[in-house]
Amino acid sequence: MKNLNENAIREAAYYIWQNNGCPSGTSLQDWNLAIQQLTSANKNSSLLKTASSMLKNTSSAKKSTSKTSASKIAAPKKTSAKANAKVATKSAAKASAKKSK
Repeated sequence: MKNLNENAIREAAYYIWQNNGCPSGTSLQDWNLAIQQLTSANKNSSLLKTASSMLKNTSSAKKSTSKTSASKIAAPKKTSAKANAKVATKSAAKASAKKSK
């Protein structure tokens, strides 16, 4: 009840009293019902906030994971034209050696 303020309880109790047809002698019952309703509303609100923050944390964790995964992928190595020619020559030599057998 420490999170509820008296004015909020008073206002809720008033609306409860009005919705019940303004009966006399029900002020304590209306007051207690207002506290119950406001307490459950605060709990639901807290649960929603907690769930929302958990979703945000989960989505930000997924984003950071995907960023690190992308950064771990190695960039293709740059090779010089001389190295490419050397590889091509070796490949051609192997191919011709296979043909001659």
